Amino acid sequence: MNTQEFSDQIYSFPNRYTNRNLEEYLRALYMLVMSHSHIQPNAFLFVQLLEEAFTAVASDINLQWLDYRNAPDANIVSHKFTNPLIRTNIDKSVQTKLTNFEYLIAVLTFQIAELYQMRDKELKNELRYYGVTSESGNIWNNFDPFTNLQCGIDCYIDNLEEEPYKTEIPSDWAFLGQLLEFGRIYE
Repeated sequence: MNTQEFSDQIYSFPNRYTNRNLEEYLRALYMLVMSHSHIQPNAFLFVQLLEEAFTAVASDINLQWLDYRNAPDANIVSHKFTNPLIRTNIDKSVQTKLTNFEYLIAVLTFQIAELYQMRDKELKNELRYYGVTSESGNIWNNFDPFTNLQCGIDCYIDNLEEEPYKTEIPSDWAFLGQLLEFGRIYE
């Protein structure tokens, strides 16, 4: 599935599902992801999980998650370095200690904890969709599954080097974590 087709699926969710509290949605997604942890993911599985999370039972909050104060580092960070003197591009990648699946779980638990802690504070702000900073210093711009997922895929597409219809969705769990993080911060 290419990125444009994936985006079309995400943009069809409001026509097929009722929006849900983002924290509950993420707790449901957490349960679904954990039940599929043994499977090699692909775009079709991602769509299935994202859809099912609109109606699935949410997990209980694990109070240990409330210790998460910082967004996890991306599993792989790529930087392109250009040297204009020799007119070459050099790609450098840095690996963190998290596997792709661990990164996704870290994103889910971090976001669930943040939303839980913002319940009676930042989430009561009527202007929150203009952006708020949580008590732990993290930026949030989107507070429901529809806008989180739509902004996440828009951010992903905006940063592609090729056209969305030419780019396949990565078949790794880190993509889903990046989608959720992009959705949290993208305006």
